[in-house]
Amino acid sequence: MDILPAGSRLAVVRSQLAVDSSSEGSCTPPGSGKEPFPDYNEFDCDTIASQCTADQCHDDAWNYALGKAIQAEIRQCQVDPNIIPYVPSEPGERSQVVLEELKELLSDPQMRPQTRHRYITLLNITLHLNHVIFHQNPEFLAPKETSDAKLPTETILTHLAWLDAMLKEQCQAVDDIAFVLRQIEHDDISVYEKLREMARVVARGLKKPRPLERQLLELYHALFEEWVHTPFLRLRNCQVLTEETTSLARTELTRHVIAIWDVSSRCIENYDAYTWATLQIREGFFVPTMDHLVHATDVWEQCWNNDMAITDLTEWTAH
Repeated sequence: MDILPAGSRLAVVRSQLAVDSSSEGSCTPPGSGKEPFPDYNEFDCDTIASQCTADQCHDDAWNYALGKAIQAEIRQCQVDPNIIPYVPSEPGERSQVVLEELKELLSDPQMRPQTRHRYITLLNITLHLNHVIFHQNPEFLAPKETSDAKLPTETILTHLAWLDAMLKEQCQAVDDIAFVLRQIEHDDISVYEKLREMARVVARGLKKPRPLERQLLELYHALFEEWVHTPFLRLRNCQVLTEETTSLARTELTRHVIAIWDVSSRCIENYDAYTWATLQIREGFFVPTMDHLVHATDVWEQCWNNDMAITDLTEWTAH
């Protein structure tokens, strides 16, 4: 062993790491009476694990409470003041439940402000339509009320028709993306480059489905059914039997109400079809490729964040 100058730092370290002849070359601090690397202590590890679990539960509870506080603030300041039914008790208990669920969902902190604003507008148009049809005049579908109901029904139908067309276009885009991905799979490039190219194609060509959007579509469909569609058809079917002459305005309004319900139902179906198709893209192309790369998740997230459109799938950017 090299002779070191007295008092040098290395000499001090060596003096503290004396080799114990009874421990097969292990280094033990002199006079400690303990092994430098003691046996695994299961009790201590269980204690640490329990503490970590308790800390995680505490963090989860805190995050949940904070999220609920933010949600209550959004509802109090942005949702409730802007959604006021003309007849608070109309039309029944089930309708009030659906309206309450829709308000709660629109208050979700994860909801994009643009989406919240547009659905609040659509909801208010629907509540106004309910007032015009059922409460503005004791006579059901009097000439003035039939005329007044034309604009809100056409406005709702225009929005939903655009949404329906856009979802159909996205479903077609999935097929086009799948064709491109199959071509990339056969390219003579590394697995890393294949993943990057596929991620770019998907991020630029598809929008990410969001559970909140799906819930919004379903709840709005339920609200329109409860507040307009079902009571309208019940009264209208009875009215048709007693009409002496056919009213073209009433007939056109009836067609619009039925069309809104149909298009809304189709939007939900198309959204589900698009969500399923995107999952098939992931399982069919990305999962097999990502299994071959250690940092595949990082590559995917980087490409997605760089190229993904920031709007929601059902964002009404065209209006």
